[in-house]
Amino acid sequence: ATHLDLWATQNNMTMNGDKSYELRICFSRIPPDLPPLVLGGKEVTVVTCATNLGFKINSNLKFDSHINHLAKKGSQRLHYLRLLAKGGMPPDDLTTVYTTLVRPVLEYANVVFVGCTNSQSKTLETVQKRAMKIINKNRSSPMTTPLPTLQSRREDAAVKLLKQMLQDDHPLHDLVPPTRSSATGRSLRNKDTISIPPARTKRLQNSFLYKSIRLYNQIV
Repeated sequence: ATHLDLWATQNNMTMNGDKSYELRICFSRIPPDLPPLVLGGKEVTVVTCATNLGFKINSNLKFDSHINHLAKKGSQRLHYLRLLAKGGMPPDDLTTVYTTLVRPVLEYANVVFVGCTNSQSKTLETVQKRAMKIINKNRSSPMTTPLPTLQSRREDAAVKLLKQMLQDDHPLHDLVPPTRSSATGRSLRNKDTISIPPARTKRLQNSFLYKSIRLYNQIV
């Protein structure tokens, strides 16, 4: 922070500590007692949850805050769906409204939390089920092709991104471990699968990279 303040002063700028926040991420049993962070002469507030590019990051790196935020925002948008349904909009058009107005909210940054818990996934699925009840309330016959679950779409999106990362020119290519054939130098039956590095914590096992690799290995 001292270097940042000095850089700002040298470039004729002033850091505003009142508009900054500090998110401390530590998994030690006894977290260290850190001195307060000061920017522009103001002490920076320490928070347990911060928002960056619309994604809520908890200090414990769990997805509860972000998923609860998406579920609340999506539930609020169901109000428009109810109004349109009461106005007599056909179910097919209501489905279009849901997939363009509500579902994108529930799927914001969904590849990041592809490894979320069953309880967290159920929180989002509940919103979609409520939307389907509104849509199908006046339908004479059930939908021939029901909408896919948010979980299946989330997993498909994660695998799609991983496949893009396998390309040499992708900016995240270096994050992907080598395939088994590249790692062993042998042509094995599972030569196209990707080796998963060992992980000691469930937090890492449920991260995007580990979860998407497991999903990818199931289909190659």
